Amino acid sequence: MILNNNGNIVTVGVGDLKIAQSPKAIKTSLGSCVGVVLYDSIQKVGGMLHLMLPNCNDREGKPGKYADTGIPLLLDLMINKANSKKNVLTAKIFGGAKMFSVNSEIFDIGKSNILETQKILGQLGIKIKASRLGGTKGHQITLDTETGIVQSRIFGEQTEKY
Repeated sequence: MILNNNGNIVTVGVGDLKIAQSPKAIKTSLGSCVGVVLYDSIQKVGGMLHLMLPNCNDREGKPGKYADTGIPLLLDLMINKANSKKNVLTAKIFGGAKMFSVNSEIFDIGKSNILETQKILGQLGIKIKASRLGGTKGHQITLDTETGIVQSRIFGEQTEKY
């Protein structure tokens, strides 16, 4: 896979979600946000969500900004647009860093995003196959839709494969 060929790379922005089929790659950069990757190894289709906050609470904005609306929407796209079967989908989750130094757990939005993401995937019956969460630095993640491998690079550290 050629990662510098922009025609093969789908970029997911903040509060956004996209699905793509092999040979494309899907990538995003995360801080306290959480990246949710769903993958169908049979059809070689992947989806990625870049969520910012745990709960919508009837706020305005894109459903992809929130775990409680974005994750079900990503699952719906994988099933209804990519024709994936729910029982073959696996999830990998990344990010949720504590980016702001505040002396209170209330402001640890990364941790809240992680907990809500894990809860919702569990409720939906989607197995979390791998994760790289927390810390204090941003992540860059890239899903290879051919293999299902996610390359995760925490800024200033080596790239790991999941």
